[in-house]
Amino acid sequence: MKTHSTNYFNTFIEIAEECPTGSGEIPLVKGDQKTVANLQYDIVGTNPYKYTSDDVFFQVFAERNELVKEEYKEAREKFFS
Repeated sequence: MKTHSTNYFNTFIEIAEECPTGSGEIPLVKGDQKTVANLQYDIVGTNPYKYTSDDVFFQVFAERNELVKEEYKEAREKFFS
């Protein structure tokens, strides 16, 4: 299986000049479950610069699909194939 990635290297990502937002906000929780945005915010916000985007995307996938650690390796390979 070919592996794909969402990671950027040596890349500066900035907010577009025409963006109407003046500041960031914590994503709102909708209902009784955290949204993808909430989960991503929690991961990145509590561990800045620790994880790649691949790590964050897969961790959210794993949490939402209730995977256990033993399933991570095979599931990650399939997720990025």
